[in-house]
Amino acid sequence: MTKWTDKLYLQECNNGLKKYKNKIDLIFADPPYNIGFSYDVYDDNKECSEYLNWSEQWIKSSINALKPTGALWIAIGDEYVAELKMIAQKNGLHLRNWVIWYYTFGVHCNKKFGRSHTHLLYFVKDPNKFTFNDDDIRVPSARQLIYNDKRANSSGKVPDNTWILRPQDASETFNHDQDTWYFARIAGTFKERAGFHGCQMPEQLLGRIIRSCSNPDDVVLDPFSGSGSTLCVAKKLGRRWLGFDISPEYIQLAQARIDSVRSGDPLEGPEDPLKSAPSVAVKKRKNEGINNELIIKAFKKVSKGNSVDKIIADPVLNASFVDECSLLKVRGRPSEWNLTLMGMRKTGHFPEIKATKRVQMPFQKMDPFEYASEIALRRMLDMGYPSLDHILCDPYAASRFDSYARSLAPGFRSFDYRWAALRIRKEARAWKNSSEQLPKNKLRKKINSFDLAEISLKKIPDSPAVYALKRGSDTSLPVYIGETWNLLDRVERTLSTMSALNQFVPNSGDWVLEHYESRNSDHIERRGLQSYLIGQTRPKMNFLELAAL
Repeated sequence: MTKWTDKLYLQECNNGLKKYKNKIDLIFADPPYNIGFSYDVYDDNKECSEYLNWSEQWIKSSINALKPTGALWIAIGDEYVAELKMIAQKNGLHLRNWVIWYYTFGVHCNKKFGRSHTHLLYFVKDPNKFTFNDDDIRVPSARQLIYNDKRANSSGKVPDNTWILRPQDASETFNHDQDTWYFARIAGTFKERAGFHGCQMPEQLLGRIIRSCSNPDDVVLDPFSGSGSTLCVAKKLGRRWLGFDISPEYIQLAQARIDSVRSGDPLEGPEDPLKSAPSVAVKKRKNEGINNELIIKAFKKVSKGNSVDKIIADPVLNASFVDECSLLKVRGRPSEWNLTLMGMRKTGHFPEIKATKRVQMPFQKMDPFEYASEIALRRMLDMGYPSLDHILCDPYAASRFDSYARSLAPGFRSFDYRWAALRIRKEARAWKNSSEQLPKNKLRKKINSFDLAEISLKKIPDSPAVYALKRGSDTSLPVYIGETWNLLDRVERTLSTMSALNQFVPNSGDWVLEHYESRNSDHIERRGLQSYLIGQTRPKMNFLELAAL
């Protein structure tokens, strides 16, 4: 085995691919879709022309790295699929299939049809010389599954490129010689979710692509490795692998995932499309409850003295807890296991899960990102999640929370955002009580007002403050009441993420910042004033459990 493979690089893929000319057998690319999703480092909100120019660069780099017999798969959303297809063909690739991956757990939308599919474009360099192992990916045909027809080919059939319906709920609508590629998207309740990355491919889907378009010991490359799923599957299937990502956090966590698997390990998730989402029309699962003793056993195996809250909030520790629950065959799903553990901690009746270690993260240290956690929490609650517990205990919801927080305060760990949200909730009552103790002169009106579109940073003090963000005019109600240890730093961070902030409060005019409290105030006093102002105006971006009555 050559030394240049089985490596994960913290590097932009265009630069990294240059040294692998004609060396790669298969590239699977799941690039950012440019739909405003917030990744750890990458800005997924480029101008159209900029995004297409960038896409052509990495597609050219991929073509250069592929062997003459190599293949490129691209996963992409509706917005740019046609453009990327044309770019790839313009640069010499040949399209073999345009596959629609249909999944359940589609993205919820309020004012348009919800999205429940992704496009998969399959290209080859040479239309006459390429790898396609059809025998390795055959599935039972509808003749076998539905009609039990003895005339059916016992080895099954190559899957169609049509993934439109849930065949298990509409078997009578399928022709005798058709089948459907169906894979459920990795929801927060699925064991294979890594927990730290919001856009993750199912292992069985990746397995089908890697089995069909490469051979054992071939080199599989992922230029946007993210959670590391492609590389984990390649390793499990006996392929050599290479990956690139620009996020230090994703690299660290993905490497841990890759190190935890071995060649020959089974892929997560059911291979049979009918088993991947069994019919909901037949019968519902009987609720037999979750065994608390097994939850405690799993917790003790992975906690190493850490608290329940740390196990829930830390993506790596939580993934270990979920894996342990799965090995112990605990009934239910990861979100239910997490909620059960959290509920046991709150009762105080289970000394076995008491922590011996404490997280040392004072609010002053959290100041650069704590406000983003609060806004992200409010966004998730407005989407219908009943509580912070339900957000953090559902790995998919937690990842979405991370995305919102990271868009407003990039550069921090998922654990940082989640821990800040837990601390805010924990201190809410104390801050509300503090508001009742404030002398009347502390409830004064604003000290100053700044138009953020024309602001001079020299006018902003670098001291503690309470402030309000408005959009539209001085007479508008605040959309957020904040507290900070350094107003100048907070304003600079806010200005640097204004595009994300605009998505939270769209089309409402210019941003205005009102300065309320500054020097000679302690943290609890400032929090009391913040609580009072939230109670007076109930802004749409604040966590309303902070609101004083």
